[in-house]
Order: sequence, then structure tokens, then C-alpha cells
Amino acid sequence: MTSPGPPALDLLVLGSGVAGLSAAIRAAGDPGMRVGVLTKAELSQSATRWAQGGVAAALGGDEDSTDLHLADTLAVGAGLCDVDAVRVLVAEGPGRVNELIAMGAVFDRDAQGGLLLAREGGHSRARVVHAGGAATGAEIERALVEAVRQTAAAVMEGWFALDLLVEAGTTSAAPMC
Repeated sequence: MTSPGPPALDLLVLGSGVAGLSAAIRAAGDPGMRVGVLTKAELSQSATRWAQGGVAAALGGDEDSTDLHLADTLAVGAGLCDVDAVRVLVAEGPGRVNELIAMGAVFDRDAQGGLLLAREGGHSRARVVHAGGAATGAEIERALVEAVRQTAAAVMEGWFALDLLVEAGTTSAAPMC
């Protein structure tokens, strides 16, 4: 008897870091989209878990704004930043933090129950949120893994892609083992 191969998919996400898990969650929300996540270890064993810093986003504290966040980031970047990319990052940051909270991510809170915002290097305002002090990556990964498991996405642990097969400019398959 042969073991079944991987399922037929519309989208195969390679990797289970923050980007891969986020992409899988978003795609799996599209009705009829068959999504799979392929990861060489367990779903929760990406480098995301080791990220100790916080997440910078203009969340309204200390009279903050996305314009100030943009200016701070560009100043610290010393001319090396892609301005359009930074503009997207600071504009979408608050919404992404709120999405993580909606998925169950638990960020550090102040005595009144609001998000505990820290001012860190390069920032003119307190806008950095942490989870468990220096366990931000682990908490984000935990919430994203749980959210993926709540979708219909096929999770393939202990697999890796050997190559991408391209036909007429479109990836058609990924040989896996």
C-alpha cells in the first residue's frame, strides 16, 4: 500500500515563519481556496519564535502618528530605506498588531489594561509593543500557529521543497520530500 501524496492545492506556502503563517491565514479565508503550509520541522518551530524585540506601530500612544513613525524610520535608515515600503509598513502596522490581538496574541499591558508601549532606539515616541518582555516572537508565532490550525489549510510538517517547477511563467508544482 502506498502512502497518499500531498493534497491538491491552489496555494502552497513554503515555511512557517510569520510571513508564511500570515499568508496561509489570509489565503485560507478565501472560500474555495485550497491552501497548504509546508514546513521542514513542526509548524511552531520557525525562527519567528526567537525574535526578542517588540513590534513598532503607531498605536495612538503619546500623540503618535504614522507620519511621525515614517519620519523616524526614514531618519534612522539614513537614506537606505525604500520610502514606499516604509510607508506601507507604518500605515499597516497598527492594523496588523490589532489582527494579532484578535487572533489571541497577548501583548504586555499597563496597569489600566492598555497596551504597554515602549520608546526604543530610533523612535521619537513610545510605540513598541512586547509580549512577555522579550518573548514577542514566541507569542506571535503561538497566535499565528493557532490561527492556521483553525483554518482548513493542510499542514505538512517534516517536509521541504526540492525545487519549483515553472510552466509558462507560472509555478505549477514543488517536488517535496
